[in-house]
Amino acid sequence: MSRRWLLWLLVIASTAHAEDATPPRVLDAPAAIYPPGHLDGATVSLKVTLSVAGDVQAVDVQLSGGADFDAAAAAALRKWKFAPAQRNGVPIESRVSIPFIFQPPPAFQPPPAAPPPTAAGLAETGDSTAAGGPAAASAPALPEVAPAAVVAPPASPALPAGATEVSVRGTQRPASRGGSDFQIDRGQLAALTNQKPSDILQLAPGIFIANEGGAGHADQVFLRGFDAEQGQAIEFTVNGVPINEVDNPDGHGYADTHFIIPELVKSLRVIEGPFDPHQGDFAEAGSAEFQLGVPDRRTEASVTYGSFNTQRVLALWAPQLEREGTFAAAQASKSDGYGVSRASTDASGMAQYEGELGARGLWRLLGTVYATHYQSAGVVRADDVASGKVDYFGTEDPGQGGDAQRYSVSFDLQNPTDSGTLAQQVFLTWRSLRIDENFTGFLLDPQQFGQSYHPQRGDLIEQDYTALTAGARGSYKLQGTLFGRSQSLELGYFGRYDHTTPEIQRLRDGTQIPYTIDENYVTDVLNFAGYLDLDLHPLSWLTVRGGLREEYFDYNVLDLCATEGVFVPNTPLDQNCQAFDRAGPRLPTQRATATGLATEPKVTAIAQVAKPLSLTASAGQGAQSLDARYIIQDARAPFAQILGAEGGVLFHQPFRNWDLTARAIGFYTHVDRDLVFQPNEGRLSLSTGTTRAGAVAAARATGRWFDELASATYAHATFDADGTLVPYVPAVIARSDTAVFGSLPWRFQDHPLTGSLGLAVNYIGDRALPFSQTAAPTLEVDASASVRWDYLRLSANLINLTDARYPLSEFFYASDFHSRPYPTLAPAEQFTAAPPLTVLFTLAVVFDRESSR
Repeated sequence: MSRRWLLWLLVIASTAHAEDATPPRVLDAPAAIYPPGHLDGATVSLKVTLSVAGDVQAVDVQLSGGADFDAAAAAALRKWKFAPAQRNGVPIESRVSIPFIFQPPPAFQPPPAAPPPTAAGLAETGDSTAAGGPAAASAPALPEVAPAAVVAPPASPALPAGATEVSVRGTQRPASRGGSDFQIDRGQLAALTNQKPSDILQLAPGIFIANEGGAGHADQVFLRGFDAEQGQAIEFTVNGVPINEVDNPDGHGYADTHFIIPELVKSLRVIEGPFDPHQGDFAEAGSAEFQLGVPDRRTEASVTYGSFNTQRVLALWAPQLEREGTFAAAQASKSDGYGVSRASTDASGMAQYEGELGARGLWRLLGTVYATHYQSAGVVRADDVASGKVDYFGTEDPGQGGDAQRYSVSFDLQNPTDSGTLAQQVFLTWRSLRIDENFTGFLLDPQQFGQSYHPQRGDLIEQDYTALTAGARGSYKLQGTLFGRSQSLELGYFGRYDHTTPEIQRLRDGTQIPYTIDENYVTDVLNFAGYLDLDLHPLSWLTVRGGLREEYFDYNVLDLCATEGVFVPNTPLDQNCQAFDRAGPRLPTQRATATGLATEPKVTAIAQVAKPLSLTASAGQGAQSLDARYIIQDARAPFAQILGAEGGVLFHQPFRNWDLTARAIGFYTHVDRDLVFQPNEGRLSLSTGTTRAGAVAAARATGRWFDELASATYAHATFDADGTLVPYVPAVIARSDTAVFGSLPWRFQDHPLTGSLGLAVNYIGDRALPFSQTAAPTLEVDASASVRWDYLRLSANLINLTDARYPLSEFFYASDFHSRPYPTLAPAEQFTAAPPLTVLFTLAVVFDRESSR
């Protein structure tokens, strides 16, 4: 108990590191020229679309004063210069409504120039907290959906003193949970992360992505010393809908994100650690939420072609006059792969409508569909590659691969009231999956007592899975003022029911014929949680956020083959799921039921010690459900318990033309029962407790022509029992993502050229392996480039720019792939090869405001 209380005492006083949002600023505002021949005057209202660089992209007439007045106002506005709107220091696109009031000239006088406008207003910045007119006014904090507000701008040479009307409609950015709450807008880094959702995930500090299972297999995710294998230690959601799969035979919590179309991901939020009462099951290392939306409204059709006969087509529809949450997109792709047994095909579609609910509310209806078929090379022995028996990009077993389908629908609404906000979501998902994998070759099918004679038939396993998931979440957030400062209280719930049928069979070598059953279950799992979340501002420099989550788990597990592996002497054939065991006749089925209740306090404090500098600290407990095979009748605590704490420093400083955010965090995490990859089973298996300690440093600098995101994470992960290192996880992960962008000094047929360049550098340090072995560090460099002319955009992505050969995943265990005269139990290095240099070209036809000018 003493260690736990010491960890809770790590929470220190801190301040609200406000979700800063600043409107665009007018740098230069040439006056409009009064059109000659008009004596009555007019009022014109224009809506201008500003890029992330502050450039005028499009001008649309909202209120017409007549063709001549409209043209005069538009001509002037195109000459205006703006500093871009920003959210949390990152430049963002915005739309601003600006009225021009033309006063008629006096009689017999030449028409004077009209004065600059006296009001400016509507800024639409996606789900932003605020933006405003061109005045240099700081935006007030807004509720979930903000009404119109009036702020007074300071005097400016570009604008006369006066009132600026600001009206913002959107969803408030979630309140920060401290130093390890990374809320990442893709912005200009999108060009580096438009190939697959895992590219977006790696923008979060400390995340490294590998994949040993093939193009359609869930990614192996490393975060803060956790090997999430197929994502099991991270709670994944998309627009709030859970992705992790309960009792998947390849790993409880399997999270396949391939169904997400990258172009539809607006932002990513990763909370590293169990510090938010909204976090639930599988948030062992943390949580990751993909937020969907298309702020850059457009209709787009694109074709990608490149190395290894890789092809992709995309159709995206995001109509101009709809909210950014309204879109539809479909994509299909195929590839021969960068070696044998790596071919794949897939297709997915995502559509959402976001509508208004009353004066300030909104609702969303989202549907997704996904299917894939793929081959997998799997692991190869390093000594087989060295001897030339297997090519570096070859395979030990060409029968590996899989299929998957996923369908989901969700509906959610947000309805602000005078005193707070009501939110509700329901979701339904159906999933099917087949995975064939071989980690050990011909090692695990020896002659057993009571079996008919047989040689080794091979260790290829087929994992089959279907699941129906239904659930809901809801909350009511009460907001008010106390001690002259804003305070809020949120009450919420989460409920999820899963009906699954996991099965594992072993197949004869070179066939799809099963010869034995390893696992066959039918499970019904209920997870229900209620939480209380407080957002308190007791002092002007102090913010405390957190509360209590109560988590309930209910398991009903039916083992359809409880007698698998029981052999009776003198029986003529092997028998699976026999109706007898050594004690006599019985049914082959057996049921286990268990329930558990976990109490999870969580708290974060942030204190502002100077205007750009804040101190932060967090502590929390969490719980993770167990795999069906670990459920025993009437288990009292059928879940793993997580305890985490951290503390550090946050820095945010805007400059004249650029912005800098940075943080340095130290962290600690303890899990009383962990999951570690076991090659002999081809999946994660329960182990003893583990402890992780380390540090994170991250920074992002943005300007009118550049965007730089860099981070480094150190994690020391050990087993509690003997202090040895947890295998497979890297000690150091460092990454830099750089983008430069802007207008090019050329025009063609009166249309400007714009372009961007991107560079991503990913360093993975030493990785501990079993038997005191170590995997060598790796370095990967990726690049991208694009150029836009009118409605055409051409881009190129280069993966592994240096064409380095290195293992993407590396293991150390015993295997036998008939590479020697007789099998041996001596462990050896096995690995999966990272892709070589891959070049992909994309040609897109884009219809948006820019191309319609």
